[in-house]
Amino acid sequence: MIEKPFGLDLKSARELTETLHKAFSEDSVYRIDHYLGKETVQNILAFRFANAIFEPVWNANLIDSVQITAAEDIGIENRGGYYDRTGALRDIVQNHAMQLVSLTAMEPPLAFEANAVRDERSRSCARSGR
Repeated sequence: MIEKPFGLDLKSARELTETLHKAFSEDSVYRIDHYLGKETVQNILAFRFANAIFEPVWNANLIDSVQITAAEDIGIENRGGYYDRTGALRDIVQNHAMQLVSLTAMEPPLAFEANAVRDERSRSCARSGR
């Protein structure tokens, strides 16, 4: 299990991936952002796919746009060192917001298990050009 952000740029991310692949096959590597473990984020899947009211209408034919707002009521707190190294923009926009976009835009996974959800989220990112 590797926590995102993964590498400092594309080159270092590829180097880290190459190093990982020397020891593990790709299907044994799970890249995760801690944000996905938050209850609110986890609830998006249930809200979307287990809700008989929203599931049939949550699709590109009926939704014109999606707006995701990052609103925190806490400051940097003890994350200053982390943000100095990683950057808030990279952490919040590149990781957290894009995780929300992929969960919002993805098609229903074949099964509600880690690999199937990951695969469908990856497909939604590929369709959007990310």
